[in-house]
Amino acid sequence: METAQHAKAQDGGHVSPHELCVLLEAEGCRLNDTLVEMLGEHFTHCTERRGCGFTQSTRHLGVLVNRPLSERKEVIGKLFPGWARVALREPLTPATDDDDGASASGGMGQLRRVLRDLPAKLAREESRLLAVLIADLLLSGEGPPSPHDLPAWGEELKVGTCTLAERYFLEIAHDLVRRGGRINVHVSEQGEPLLIEKLSLGDDHSCISLVELRLNGVRVPPGSLFAVQRRDDIALRPCAKLPGSVMRVRDCDGYRFLRLSTLAVSPENRRRAFSAHFQQQIEAFLFSPGQTTLDHLRGVARAQL
Repeated sequence: METAQHAKAQDGGHVSPHELCVLLEAEGCRLNDTLVEMLGEHFTHCTERRGCGFTQSTRHLGVLVNRPLSERKEVIGKLFPGWARVALREPLTPATDDDDGASASGGMGQLRRVLRDLPAKLAREESRLLAVLIADLLLSGEGPPSPHDLPAWGEELKVGTCTLAERYFLEIAHDLVRRGGRINVHVSEQGEPLLIEKLSLGDDHSCISLVELRLNGVRVPPGSLFAVQRRDDIALRPCAKLPGSVMRVRDCDGYRFLRLSTLAVSPENRRRAFSAHFQQQIEAFLFSPGQTTLDHLRGVARAQL
């Protein structure tokens, strides 16, 4: 379980073993080499723009989450190359407790069962977040609708995801909106705040999620960065305190998942999870990156209703 994994980089460099990769490989379900390198914090994935390998891994998964359900078999093959042929020939059905036959024959039931049980075996909070994303990518998407399903936007949106993308959300969490900036609060049908969108603060139409949301059948944790596509003529009402508006999620055309923000992980685990990315936030003097929580943002959002 503690053996080191080796990245297949051209320089032959080693990566540190990540518990998610170690457990999956022990079960015969090795992740693709790119994710192994990213989660092992290979130096090629640790740059000023990319942040750290963990941040990069959530961008990598974001590309797959944004692909429509009709492409889910191809997504499975990209995540687990050793299972690509099995995924293409078997129906997409969830694993059940009586899949012993599938396990013995090496069918998809084995892979699903491994992923279903994986979060309970992982010690780290950030590993469990990734495990849920990966497990949902292997489901058929035919389960019951979520109370917080987002409409998916099928095309790329020009919204950045660099290491300082959290800057303005950290400030908003403490009721600070720079001059000329605005925020929009996206709410459910019941009026529950689900996301905060920022405008004229870095890239427009960048959002952070306040609760668990579901996109293309995949549960995406609170503290995730999204991009939104919407028209200018949808129903709005002014925010109660800060400049901006309140709008309904259902009136927006669609959303795309970008990556996890550092706020997705508890403050006590943030430095471990985001390593170089978190350190960059400290060195760039972002507003309280080690203490701010999603509860701060939720409080700001509720105050606008």
